Amino acid sequence: MSRKFKVVPVMYAVSGSAYTLKLQNAEALAGLLSGGWSVMRTDVLPGLGGKGEYEVEPNICYEPSFPPTIVYILEKEAK
Repeated sequence: MSRKFKVVPVMYAVSGSAYTLKLQNAEALAGLLSGGWSVMRTDVLPGLGGKGEYEVEPNICYEPSFPPTIVYILEKEAK
């Protein structure tokens, strides 16, 4: 019996502006799980810490931190 494997990262990405984060790949993961794939393993890639508050005349700006990325390793029996 042979197996197939896929790697699916689920992470946040900047959407539109620097102040909005949108979850990426969650729909793809859900579709694969509904299609017979199963989670073999998960792992986490650390996020990035933002610089916090800094001044850009005449405003104060914020560089947000990014949350960690969860990596799913999926498996399915090959046909």
